[in-house]
Amino acid sequence: MNVDEFTGAGELPDALAFVAPNRAEYYVAIDRADGPATADDLEDALEYSRPTVYRALNDLQEIGVVTETVRLDPEHGPTTAYETTLPAAEATASPVWDRARTDGGTDR
Repeated sequence: MNVDEFTGAGELPDALAFVAPNRAEYYVAIDRADGPATADDLEDALEYSRPTVYRALNDLQEIGVVTETVRLDPEHGPTTAYETTLPAAEATASPVWDRARTDGGTDR
């Protein structure tokens, strides 16, 4: 995953503004993975050390954008994996005031 692949505003949850800058890389890698991603998957894809991967995963779980799950691996059995709580598109849906106007809310 290359930081240059990020296309800019509107793709990432606002909560990522409150954690270390490279956490967006982890979020995007998990969101784009084919199913839940393990720490090993992230370590290989992003080329960070295992302790750094786990620190990032803990940060993302604390702000509620990533959750822990179990992936059934045919070779190793059940494995702890991670997935985003919302697809990136939903995480940055239009602000509440825009939705209220669209849904007939008051904006007078």
